[in-house]
This record gives sequence, C-alpha cells and structure tokens, in this order.
Amino acid sequence: MAYRVTRLAVAATLAASALLAGCKSDTPESLLADAKQLQQKGDRKGAQIQLKNALAKDPNNGEARYQLGKLSLQMGDAVSAEKEARRALELKYQPPESELLLAEALLRLGDMQKMLDETEKFQQSPAMLAFRGEALIGLRKLDEAKKQFQSALDAEPNSADALTGMARLAAIGNDLEGARALTEQAIAKDASNINALTFKGELLRAQSKPEEARAAFAEVLKLDPTNSGANLEQAYLDIVAGKLDSAQAAINAAKKSAPRSLTTLYTQALLDYSRGNYKAARDNLQAIAKGAPNHPPSLLLSGAVDFQLGTLKQGEAKLRTYLDKDPGNAFARKLLAATLLRTNNPADALKVLEPTLKGQVSDGSLLELAAQGNMLLREPGKAAALLEQAIALNPKRAPGYIALGGARIALGERDKGLAMLNKALELEPDSLPAATALARTYLAMGNAEQALAVLAKQDARHGKEPELHVLRGHVLLSKQDKAGARAAFSKAVELAPTSYATVVTLAQLEIMEQKPEAARQHMLKLLEKDKDNVSAMTALGQMAERAKQRDEAAQWLEKAATVDPDALLPAVRLGAYYLQSRQPAKAVEHMRKVLLVHPAAPLALEVMGRAQQMSGDLPGASETYSKLAGAAPKAPQAQLYLASVQVQKKDLPGAQASVKKALSLDPDSVPAQLMQADLAVMQGKPDEALAVARKLQKTQAKLPVGFLLEGDLQVQAGKPAQAVAPYQQAFTLAARPELLLKLTTALRAANRAAEADAQMASWRKAHPDEPFGLMYAAEQNIAAKQYKAAIGQLESVLAKAPDNVLALNNLAWSYQQDKDKRALATAEKAQQLAGDNPTIMDTLGWILAEQNQVERALPILKKASDLAPKAADIRGHYAAALWKKGDKAAARKELQAALADTRFAQTDEARNLQKQFE
Repeated sequence: MAYRVTRLAVAATLAASALLAGCKSDTPESLLADAKQLQQKGDRKGAQIQLKNALAKDPNNGEARYQLGKLSLQMGDAVSAEKEARRALELKYQPPESELLLAEALLRLGDMQKMLDETEKFQQSPAMLAFRGEALIGLRKLDEAKKQFQSALDAEPNSADALTGMARLAAIGNDLEGARALTEQAIAKDASNINALTFKGELLRAQSKPEEARAAFAEVLKLDPTNSGANLEQAYLDIVAGKLDSAQAAINAAKKSAPRSLTTLYTQALLDYSRGNYKAARDNLQAIAKGAPNHPPSLLLSGAVDFQLGTLKQGEAKLRTYLDKDPGNAFARKLLAATLLRTNNPADALKVLEPTLKGQVSDGSLLELAAQGNMLLREPGKAAALLEQAIALNPKRAPGYIALGGARIALGERDKGLAMLNKALELEPDSLPAATALARTYLAMGNAEQALAVLAKQDARHGKEPELHVLRGHVLLSKQDKAGARAAFSKAVELAPTSYATVVTLAQLEIMEQKPEAARQHMLKLLEKDKDNVSAMTALGQMAERAKQRDEAAQWLEKAATVDPDALLPAVRLGAYYLQSRQPAKAVEHMRKVLLVHPAAPLALEVMGRAQQMSGDLPGASETYSKLAGAAPKAPQAQLYLASVQVQKKDLPGAQASVKKALSLDPDSVPAQLMQADLAVMQGKPDEALAVARKLQKTQAKLPVGFLLEGDLQVQAGKPAQAVAPYQQAFTLAARPELLLKLTTALRAANRAAEADAQMASWRKAHPDEPFGLMYAAEQNIAAKQYKAAIGQLESVLAKAPDNVLALNNLAWSYQQDKDKRALATAEKAQQLAGDNPTIMDTLGWILAEQNQVERALPILKKASDLAPKAADIRGHYAAALWKKGDKAAARKELQAALADTRFAQTDEARNLQKQFE
C-alpha cells in the first residue's frame, strides 16, 4: 500500500505553490549613463557589467548600488538585490526607493516574517503597504493582508499593485470571478503593470485555462521581451501539460536574462524532477539554498526530491520547515507523511495527517496514507475502515482495493482479501501492481501455482517489465525450483542490466547456492555498465566484509562515498562501517569531513556522536547529540543518545531528564521506556522498573518486549521462578531462540529442569537445522563439566555460523577447561566481534589470567567489571587476577564485593577463590 508520488502530479502542485508565493569614458557617472542606455536596449547583462565597473571605481556610489540592486531583481537575483539595497540605504541614497527595493528583495526570497519586521520602520507608502500585504498572504494572515491593501488603496485608489493584492485574496477565498474583476480593474488603472498582468495569467491557469494564461504571459513579454518571469510562467504551463521539451526552451529563454536567478534555478529543478533527473534537480536546489535557504517552493520541491532519492531524513526536515510556514498545504502534509512511512515512523505520519482527517474527507489519497500508517502500527481494522472510505470516494481506483485486500488478509479475512485483490484486477486487468499484489498474496499463502498463473496472464502486456520476472523467480524459489528461479532472475537482468534491484536478486541466488564469487561477478558486470552505481559498490563492500576481506570492504565503501562527495548516504555508510569494524578514530575523522558538507544532517550527526562515544570522547559526543536534538527536535532518539552519554558520565539525573524529554516527544517509545527501566534499576528502584514493564505489557500487548523486561527484572532480583511466566508469554508472542534460552534458564533455576528440557526438545524437533538447539545442549554439558561433548557441539554450530559470538565464547571457555591451546585464539576472536561485551571480555581476561598473562588480563577484567559492576562472577575473576599480580588488598576488596551476591557466594567457584585467598 505504498504511497506513490507521480512526477508530473508533483510538478503541477509545486508549480502552483511557486506561483502563489566597451566605454566612452571611465568615470562612475559615465558608466552609470552607459548602464541606463544598455538597459533601454534590453541588454541587462551589459548594464550589470557597467554598474559593477562604476562601483569598482566608487564603492560608495549610492545610485550605482541602487540601480544594480534594481537590475538584480529584474534578473531574478534577489540575494544580490538585498545586498545592494542595504548598501544603498547605508549610503542614504533616496531612502523611500531603497526601502522599497529591500522590501521587494526580501519578498522574492520568501522570508516573509523578516520582510515584515524590517519594513515596519520604513515609510508606509502605498507601494510599501502593497508589498507588506503580499508578505502577509505568504504567512496566511489574510485579514491583516487585506487591511494593508485597503490602506494602500485609501492612499492611492489607482494602485494596481494593491488591487492585484486584493485579487489574490479573492482567489484564495475561492472567489475567482471577484479575483478576475479586480485584476481587470488593476490592468485598466495601469496597462503596463507586470504584476497585474502576471497574476492574470496565474488566475487563468488556476481556472484550467492554459491557453488563455499563455496569452496573458505573452502580453507581459510584449511589454518586456527580457522578462524572465513570463518565460518561466510559460515553462510552468508546459511542465503541467507534460510538454517538457517546450518547457526547457522557455527556461532557456529565461536564462538569457536571468541565468542564475532563484526562480530560474527553481523552474529548472522542477523540470529536472519532472523528467526523473533527481540528482540534477537536487544540484539546482542546493544552489538556491545557499542564498535563500527558506524559499518555500524550493523547500517543498527539495522534500519531493529527497523522497525520490531516498534521503528521507533530510526531506523530513525540509518538509517540516515548509509546513511551519504553510500548515494548510495538503500536498506537503501528504508528502511528509509518505516520507515518515518510508522511514517506518507510522505514529509520526498519522500525527502529521491528523489535521487533514478531521471532518468530511474528500481526498482518497489522504485516507490511503492514513491506512498505510495503521497497517504499520498493526491496526488492520482501522486501516480497512479508512480504505472503505477511500473506495467510496473513488470506487474505480484499483490501488484502493489492493490496499484493502492487504488489510482484510491481515485481519484473517482471507476470502475477503482475495476478493478485493481480484476486484482490483477486474477494474484494471492489465495492472501490474494489482497482479503482483495478488501473486504475492498467493505466495504468502503457500499457493505457488496460483501465483504463477496470475503472473502468466501478465506476460503478454508486461513481459518486458523486470518486476514481473523477479517475482516469478521468488515464487519458483518457494517451490525449490532453483533452475527456474535462475532463468527468471536472468531474464530480469537481461531486461534491466543496469538496475541494481534486478541484478541483486541473481546475486542473492548465487550466495544461497554458496557461490559468493559468482555473486561478486554479477555486481562487477553491473559496474562495467554503470561505473558509478553506488548500490553495487556497497554490495561488493558487504560481500568482502562477509569474506573477512576488510581492506577490500573498506575500499569499496570508500569508492562509493567518493562517487558523489556531496552525497550523504554513501558517506554515512562508510562512517557506519568504520564503527562496525571498531575503528572509531577513523570514523570520527571521516564524519568530521562529512559534517562540513552536511552540518545539520541527522544521519551524519548520529554516526558522528556514536563514533565519539565509542572513542571515549564523551564531551564531544554530548555536543554532537545536542546538535542532533536541534536538527531533529521531534525525534526522541536524539535524547536517548544523550542519556546514554550521561549514564557513562554517571550523571543519572541528567540521563533521567533526557529520557523524560524523549517520552514527552513520543510517550509510546519502546526504547525510551526500556532506558527508563534501566535507570530505575541503576538508582535502586526495581519497583519503578517493574511498573514500566507492566505498562509495556498493556500498550504493546502484541509484542514480547514488556514480558521480556519483566522476566529480566525478576532474574536480576534473584526470583527466577517469577520470571518463568513473563518469559513464557514473551516466547508465545515471538518464538525466537534467544527467548527460549531465557525461558529454559529460568525454568532450570526454578528447579523445573524437566519442563526446560521438554521445551527445548520441542524446539529442536521443529527446527532441526537451527544451531540454537546445539548451543543449549552445549551449555548443559558445560554446566555438567562435560567439556569434550560441549566442544563437539559448539564446533558444529560454528561450522554453519562462524561468527556466532556466544558459540565462540563458550567454545573458548570449554577449550580452556579441557587444556586445549586453541582457547586463547578463540576467545580473542569472540572479543574482536563482540567489542565491549563484559561477558565476552571476562572469558578472554580469565583465560589470560589462567595462562599467567596477568598484565594483559587485568585491564580487560577491570573494564568488564566496570561495565557490569553487579556481575559477581566477573568481579571474582578480577579479584583472582589481582591476587596473582600480588595486589592482595585490592583482590580481597573485589572478592568481598563479589561475595555480597549470595548466589555467587554459594558456588564452587566462590569457595575456591576464598580458599585461594586464605
């Protein structure tokens, strides 16, 4: 039920948004005179050169400053116009005129509030009042705008600009006839008023009269053949009509007089977007952002570009900024919601849509987006109700039935769901989305033959669509027909050899068949055809990482990041790789460069903060996470990152305040509630932690998280018998091996070993190839000191999963107990993969201590003890290592702390340590 944004539909919306919102002498005076003559001849570029020459000779020439600012506005360069207007005012050149120039420049830049604030102290001439009215329209303060226009008309009844402003207000109020009459009145008062003539064209366009609108803009060009605005208006009309080549011709005409103007760059970006050339659109929008970062149409179009490029966090920030300026723009609200849904933030998406869903809703796409959000929140009933409304609005729209089919199936209403999907195909028999949705449903139901039959009917119409063959390949794979799947995937690659989405399916099949080199070759062939394909480079980096070829992995990811040095995602992936490979210093160095280009990008700030935190730079991490909180003020995760640093700094009250803020942003945030429980435990308040667990069990009743938390808390409190029920509930909700391990461990600790073994036997029967069963059996053998049996079982696990950290850790321990020399190397590999995991560090440190490498063992065991101060067995090992070194006082102190845990004190290990210290 994905929300699709069609390029031309977006372009039409964005276009509407944009529209509504050689010298005879070398003295400054002669150069000014030359500039005026050149302007009269229509040579604006030549005039601009002469004005700059005049200012080179006399930088304090107020008239030259004013004329250059005025010319800059005519050429669409509002940034330069603002600068020159301010200099003219500083030089006190004709203040009323310079004030009007500054007001118009700020208006063109889209910074409405700044314009109103600065012009409040200026002379309130009719022209200034009209400009202020336009700014108030931009802020949607329509009553105040009307007062400004009326004041202008009271002072000058023939003010064409004020009459045009009144016409805009009438159009906004949907009084199109009144708007037309006021526009004609303005033109009658001043037949050469470009503002009035331009609005006439805009109004005709809004009334779906494109040819009459085109004629109105032609009248503007008759008056001013170099008017870039009129050419761009023509381009907007062509973009909406899908005449993209004609639009480019109109833009090229505008570029002759205003090549780098804000509106020219914007219109070119809009055309690039309409052609699907999103990177070119992004480049032009970035150029606009340097001079006019708050230009509303550019913010909206940038959000749409980010949606298509997948740079969703940046898009979200831009769209939120836009909606702060124009909260009533339904398109922007839908685009932001779609962006949030893509980043799996359905709750935020529904909050964004909430204002538009009040009362009678006439926009089916709003209802479909809200339904998609509810599906992601596992509320298919609510989704189905919304989709029923959407279908009632447009009963012949197939995507609505496709989405409703998915909701009905999620509700367990399989027959109704299939009926909806078949209805979609009945409405649009040649609809590939409807056919693939139905085929995927049959595939999920295990009915591969019907899925293949549905796809076969699409061959005649869509046989050249790679998506059809990719899905057929997946269906054939479900039948274990790998040869058939290979043929289907190969056909998809033949049709789209430069598409990563198709090539990756064939590469994945090679990996499934244990042919990693073949998979690698597919990606290399893709790069031969598309040398800058970042996804292929990233995939090759991931393959190299899996093959433990870390230098090659880094090279591919570094190459991906250099394809487009300004692109955010490849750069962030490289930083994340440095973190994953435990190179925090390198990650910090790299992300520092990334942040020079993207100083406020949430993704970049997040990776930088994590890198600083991992490298031990807690003040730097705190500062970076604070910037992250500023860049994403509504994202609770930034506050949780801050809280994690505060915990490391032992600032528990500060951490508590950060978690509280995170919960104020999202009261249902599971990570925030889990950290809230952790803090309660750290502060010796187990009852508060338990209350959090019980709350999660109610608010997240379909997830295991609340029950898992309660079980963990009961175990920590030494009450394994009371942990069994919540662990059992967690395992019932999500039958995952790690939950089963917790459940069986609690059962054994509660003297219910037979039940634990029965649960495990049932799991092993249902999952014969799952290594977890062997892991469990190995743990039982370790507990029984049957180390050789455990070693055999763990080696079998690692043959299938060589990077299983827990298996490596337990195997290292078993090797050590069996006096096997492989113990140390195995423990070192486990620690390299696990990083700062106190349990894994403890195993390595203890093996080193037992092998008399005490100097190496001590810092590892100390860090493990610091990370897990309540783990008595770790503190006991640290105490033993201190004793071996000869620091008996510190050893006794650590042992005493360990023995405070009565459960540890009763173990053979504790008794052995006490004897050793006597």
